[in-house]
Amino acid sequence: MGLILKKTIVAFSLFLVIPLVVIAMDWHWQPEFLTTIAHYSLLITESAGSTWAIITSAFLFVLFCLLLPVKRLSQIIILWIILFLAILSGQMIKSVVKTCTKEPRPYVLWMAQTAQLDQHYFYSLPKAEKKALVFEYANQYPVIPHWLTKHWESETDYSLPSGHTLFATTWAFLALLFLGFKRHYIVVSLIIAWAVAIEVSRLMLGMHHPIDLILGILLAWTISVIGYFCAKKWHILTDRQDKLKYNVLS
Repeated sequence: MGLILKKTIVAFSLFLVIPLVVIAMDWHWQPEFLTTIAHYSLLITESAGSTWAIITSAFLFVLFCLLLPVKRLSQIIILWIILFLAILSGQMIKSVVKTCTKEPRPYVLWMAQTAQLDQHYFYSLPKAEKKALVFEYANQYPVIPHWLTKHWESETDYSLPSGHTLFATTWAFLALLFLGFKRHYIVVSLIIAWAVAIEVSRLMLGMHHPIDLILGILLAWTISVIGYFCAKKWHILTDRQDKLKYNVLS
């Protein structure tokens, strides 16, 4: 466990910086915070969305196969099972927690404040009617771009935790634990940077509160550690590899 903490503590702290700073600043999303780079943040956030997440996962799985010493078909299948279950279980847990916490998204709170919309009434509606309300209210404010309205319409569920953050940081922690930063620092750094960008995009687009990101990060770390121990049990990662990485880190 000490090695796991040593390998993940920097990334874990880095992921927590953004939501903790936002909490310290008492920052709350408002339309005026939308900047010219907001549209680019949508492109980033879509890479962890329901449509592109499969493509992103497939790409990262192939990358793991290429960088890990798994050559036999049985090893590749086991690696796929571990990674697949890690990502799938996270999203399943996320869905259950959302239904229990029932935390409204920041953009819903904004609509409730500016358009006198009852947030409880909003979430009691079927998805089609929620989409219609989002379209109706957002179009009354020219500051809300059409592409953001469409994004809001596609995600009218609850807020806590952030599924996008959970998805991205799970891959980042898996990359750290499976690949090792010293051995593949460029690839791991890029995955971590992508996960941080996902966090920023979720806040910028009015989709999540800082606490949503924090819970997503905690769940991602826990799931990734479980995946790491499963990989060791099934000999995808060996003690010899871990000792080598530990010696390099030391």
